[in-house]
Amino acid sequence: MVSSVMRSSLLRSPAVRHYAVAATAPSSSAATPEIKVLSNKVTVAAYDNNSPIAQVSIVFRAGSRNETYDTQGTAHHLRIAAGLGTSVSSAFAITRNIQQHGGNLITILDRESIAYTLQITRDNLADTLQYLECAATKQIFKPWEVQDQLPRLKYELGSLSDAALVIELLHKAAYRSGLGYSLFSPEHQVGKINSEGLLHFVNTWCTAPRCAVVGTGVSLAELSALGSNLSVESADNANEPTKYYAGEVRKETTSSLTSVAIAVEGVSLENEKEALACAILQRASGNGPRVKWGCSPSSLQKQLSSIAGSEPFGLSTFNASYTDSGLFGVVLCSTSNVVGSLTKEAVKWLKSLKISESEVARGKNILKTEVLDAADNALCLLESMQQQALLKGQVSSPVSIANAIDKVSTSDVKTVADKLVKGKLSIASLGNLKTVPYLDELK
Repeated sequence: MVSSVMRSSLLRSPAVRHYAVAATAPSSSAATPEIKVLSNKVTVAAYDNNSPIAQVSIVFRAGSRNETYDTQGTAHHLRIAAGLGTSVSSAFAITRNIQQHGGNLITILDRESIAYTLQITRDNLADTLQYLECAATKQIFKPWEVQDQLPRLKYELGSLSDAALVIELLHKAAYRSGLGYSLFSPEHQVGKINSEGLLHFVNTWCTAPRCAVVGTGVSLAELSALGSNLSVESADNANEPTKYYAGEVRKETTSSLTSVAIAVEGVSLENEKEALACAILQRASGNGPRVKWGCSPSSLQKQLSSIAGSEPFGLSTFNASYTDSGLFGVVLCSTSNVVGSLTKEAVKWLKSLKISESEVARGKNILKTEVLDAADNALCLLESMQQQALLKGQVSSPVSIANAIDKVSTSDVKTVADKLVKGKLSIASLGNLKTVPYLDELK
């Protein structure tokens, strides 16, 4: 069994939904995604692509944003607890039966959703779906089993990279609560999230109107039968809107490198055209090298290179779109001697965001390539369908998204850029901070 946050590299594609992997769909013209809402308000989406491997997910619109100050870390504990004993099957029965049929049970968490996914050959799907249903909807969180997972949780916290940590700190600086709550449990909460807290979270947020059953290599009828029989509450609790505050979080460590993340409030998923324009802007601005051992051709990369001189540094633009807000900015890493100067230069760039027509064209090409390439990855395809079905109530084809990208003009991208430059700055820094400027020095 596997349990993880979203797999994409945090520097290139943070643990959030955005249009680099949104709306991917099958490359085959012989089949198209199907979607419907059942009578119990569960959304069902299927893509029967005749794959020998079936993937079925039960996904809920519940993540770290649904925590409170006192329950921070609940979503992380919930992800770690996937596959433990339920009211119907023991942890051993779930593990043994899925493994004996050659399957995998995967749990993936982000700020707005948690997905339980079964991967197995099609001929063994019927024999194992009950264990996916148990793991996702019939948890009882036996106290001793929850306690046994703590070493694993501590290991995850201890092995987090600086790139992951600085992104989490940036969200805390920008939002404080809601979207500001981390995907990872605060250290002071380890061991304090008990069975009652986990059950309360599940019963409150993992309900039918906030649920989607999504699959590839499986028919809509099979998924509809599964969705109709799910044992979940019928309440529809709305997310409390998260306010963007702008702020600063600094954390000093003994690391030889310093990581800094700077952002302004970006674009939410509510306006699809703006979200696409923002995604194009990010790729046009430089989100890492496109050639191995190469570097980004963006103007930002050139600006920072002239300041860094011979000092090594890493750089990527950052774009995270959520249902009601977003972040757009820069993540960089370098030695403590030059990181302060690099930060100041990156802020100057972020507060101007000048972009040419040729850069927009490059950004559109990169984004289209990422969208179409993601359709060839089975798990990426499934995760994309999950987010679309859960948050949009529809699943689009890659061709339609590519066409939508083509329709975004340079003026649309510049309009979004003009909107971003007026935003308030948020900054997070981690490592040796002797040269990193404070937020009030950057305004």
